[in-house]
Amino acid sequence: MIPDQNDQTIIKQLHLASNTALRMLDRRLKPLGVSSSQYFFVLKLHDNPGVTQDQLVQADTRHQSNVNREISRLVALGLVVKQQSRTDGRRYELFLTAAGAALYPQVKAALDQQEAVLHECLATAAGQGSQPDFMAVLHQIAQLDTP
Repeated sequence: MIPDQNDQTIIKQLHLASNTALRMLDRRLKPLGVSSSQYFFVLKLHDNPGVTQDQLVQADTRHQSNVNREISRLVALGLVVKQQSRTDGRRYELFLTAAGAALYPQVKAALDQQEAVLHECLATAAGQGSQPDFMAVLHQIAQLDTP
């Protein structure tokens, strides 16, 4: 890496930490056949069967085109099925297939393992604040862009 005067800024370090955490999560998920771009949908559809793609976009900060692309990939993998809504023929409700439901505990375990590693990093810096304190700060930062 080519150093510059902004390497020690909060934004740079948040970016690096996020990229590293996602790469680690990708390695954990790879044997399961899903990526860090897709695990979110397995979790959401498990907890919210019948949710629509629009609702997924509203539930997270993902762009509509990214949601469409990843849902299409999960459908092609046989993990998700789209069913036309009984109340609104323009919408499709999303459900995990039996294979997707069977994958859920493994995806959740991979995420829990990743969370444990991140928690360990935060616990090391406990003198600077607790994990809940850190999470509160991250949530506060995430809300800065809310209209």
